Amino acid sequence: MTSTPHPFRLYPAIDLIDGRAVRLLHGQFDQLLTNELDDAQARAELVWAAGASALHVIDLDAARTGAPAEPNVSVLAALAAGKPTGAILQVGGGLRSAAAVEALLAQGVDRVLIGTMALRDPVTLRGLVERHGSKIAVALDSRQGTVRVSGWVEDAGIRVEDAARGVVELGVETLLITGIDRDGSLAGPDQALLELVRTAVPAAAVIAAGGVTTPADVQTVRSLGCAGAVVGRALLDDPSQITALLHAAE
Repeated sequence: MTSTPHPFRLYPAIDLIDGRAVRLLHGQFDQLLTNELDDAQARAELVWAAGASALHVIDLDAARTGAPAEPNVSVLAALAAGKPTGAILQVGGGLRSAAAVEALLAQGVDRVLIGTMALRDPVTLRGLVERHGSKIAVALDSRQGTVRVSGWVEDAGIRVEDAARGVVELGVETLLITGIDRDGSLAGPDQALLELVRTAVPAAAVIAAGGVTTPADVQTVRSLGCAGAVVGRALLDDPSQITALLHAAE
């Protein structure tokens, strides 16, 4: 698979539950992974200090409820205010209305990730893309080939490649593709899934998530023509890895 013209970025990840920085194993809310560094702002500052140019944040509470709420709303506002000039703050989770998307963008978030709404309300998605262009991205989370929605608990019944084609036809330029069974597992990226999506929508910027753990994993994702990779649990387990991971993304 040839590379895309999109610059490659590493996206260190923070997931929020009740204002704390956590990770989930396989997307299961009853399998919470955390450590003593659960302050989201402190975690973000470490990421920026290491030289990262992007940060990926998911509001897991909102993903379950469908409505962003405190304390995560204030945490996201602080993260947007504290990011370096030129860096990308990418945020998703529970964005199921235009108002929720607009609120995040007004706070200074650079890119929002729309999941459930992208499949259930394509008219609203198209309108957001028309207003905000590349600031609107779509997250397609796949388990066994089909897209999961509502915080990964519901099967939307659509193949991931078909969903990718559909949202790209609406003008979406960036897709976050997550292999749920790899998420938080340290098992490496789902190469078959990424190749499937890259083939279906070759012009889109595809960001890989789920299982990306080592510098070699980052290089594998790059070789598939993806535009980025999200790294979460690997940094939760060993924050010192960020330097090697960023080097692999250069």
